[in-house]
Amino acid sequence: MRPLESLTYEAVVGLLTANFTRMADGRDPQRLRYGLRDTLLSGYAMFFLQHPSLLQFQESLKRKRGRCNLEVMFGVSAVPSETQMRESLDGADPEGVRAILPQLFERVRRAGWATHFQTTLSGGATAGTYYVMALDGTDYFHSTCLSCPQCLVRADREGVAHYRHTVVAATVVRAGSHRILPVDAEMCQPQDGAQKQDCEVEAAKRLIGRVRHEHRQLPLIVTGDDLYSHVPFVQALKQQRMHYIVVAKPSSHAELWEWVEDLERLKATEWVEWRVGPACQQKSYRARIARCVPLRQDAAVEATFVEVWETKRKGEQVYHNSWVTDLAVTAGNVAEVVHIGRAKWKIENEQFNVQKNGGYHLTHNYGHGQQHLSAVFYYLNLLAYVTHVILELGDRLYKRVREMAGRRDELWHGVRTLVNYFVWQSWAALLEHMLDDEAGLPP
Repeated sequence: MRPLESLTYEAVVGLLTANFTRMADGRDPQRLRYGLRDTLLSGYAMFFLQHPSLLQFQESLKRKRGRCNLEVMFGVSAVPSETQMRESLDGADPEGVRAILPQLFERVRRAGWATHFQTTLSGGATAGTYYVMALDGTDYFHSTCLSCPQCLVRADREGVAHYRHTVVAATVVRAGSHRILPVDAEMCQPQDGAQKQDCEVEAAKRLIGRVRHEHRQLPLIVTGDDLYSHVPFVQALKQQRMHYIVVAKPSSHAELWEWVEDLERLKATEWVEWRVGPACQQKSYRARIARCVPLRQDAAVEATFVEVWETKRKGEQVYHNSWVTDLAVTAGNVAEVVHIGRAKWKIENEQFNVQKNGGYHLTHNYGHGQQHLSAVFYYLNLLAYVTHVILELGDRLYKRVREMAGRRDELWHGVRTLVNYFVWQSWAALLEHMLDDEAGLPP
């Protein structure tokens, strides 16, 4: 399968169209004016073009006469109104939208582009090439007034109920690269038959189980913050054949740290030092390794503890952190282990921050609904983000336009303006005009 055939803009839209067409529509067929496929494609187009609001998106479509770009570029037969879109998608199954994510990842892998996200660990019994999958949760909706049955609810000190939508994302990251690739995401929401509120850790357990089911042979190292470095979750990772490098703080792992300090007094820890960079900007690293350390007193799980200090040339400390891992850590690969552990921040900076502040308007309330509208909009937003990642990997015209525009928001402002006022024969035709505005505008 050649990349230009399986991962072009048209191929991705075709994949979405095929999946949306197969999704069941529970509405009365006799009363349907706008099909679920067209409504989902319209929602995806809104996020792909980074429209800041559903109302603005609809108003831009009203300027058209005859054909519009939703028909030509996204294959929409009938464009729903703002109200019709919300009502239709509220009853849609979010799983049908989410299930496209593993299909896109598999296309990226088969095309050979997944090598951009691979990480190599050298030395030791666990040496090999892996995908580093960062786990993290984020709120994308919060209100004290608006709610739905899928909201998490928490009362503050004054007894005021706060309603939230939280998602746990699984994203492939790589130390030293700004590129990331979302693999999956799981909603934190009330579960059938559960007596307690859902939480990030429980959602993450469901998430890693599904990732392993959909990517059975993928070699994975999971990284995450202190929330995940506890026995039940580490055991869940082991069951799913996933390695881990997760943060372990002294405030939540008192027994672990006492054990490490005992080993230190017995001189049973290993210290490793290394330097990075030219002499004028050199950074120094000092790491402490303690092996076969129990995560808690009952020794249900033992791991290797790694702690690192980073200092500047003049001795100023700029970074300190600690992790636990099941990988075989050696003096030769401890720097690689540290870089993998530190790569976790990329899911916050390169995904959550970009989705919230980089044009995707993740925290904007496009519509909350009473069933699944919020989750459906989230997955459509994420699919648009993944599509843009794929275009950056392999669409030569898009990469040239992206370089010319510089900032992401400038690029998509230009795309929206042209799409709002002119009907383009194809995505490529639009990009070619952006590269050479003397080529003329469509009639």
